[in-house]
Amino acid sequence: MEKNWQKIILDLNLTKEERIQAAFHLENAGDDESIRIMGKALFSEPSPIVRHEIAFSLGESCNPKLASEYLMKAIEEDENIFVRHEAILALATLGKKEFIPFIKKYINSPELEIAESAEIALQRLEQT
Repeated sequence: MEKNWQKIILDLNLTKEERIQAAFHLENAGDDESIRIMGKALFSEPSPIVRHEIAFSLGESCNPKLASEYLMKAIEEDENIFVRHEAILALATLGKKEFIPFIKKYINSPELEIAESAEIALQRLEQT
């Protein structure tokens, strides 16, 4: 029986590992609905570790138009530096040079982890 990854990722009664695995499965599906569910989970998930993995999965999803909306919002709004760092890298992984101006805003961040993530993200995009 096929697991319902869209329900699993949002079910806070399940383990963090189960929710992370759901993100990986939804990443592989890559359809708009899977991306929307991951976006919803990114902003309702209490665990920064799980949010980090969701951000990673959004970056690997090959759906830049939709995934970028959630990643940009996470970069701007997530209180956890670990999540923001991954969201910046994930945005670059989507491979669209149009994200360069957005990422450049963080190159001089007072938070070293964010500034370095922006630097790496820009290098990543320059190679595409």
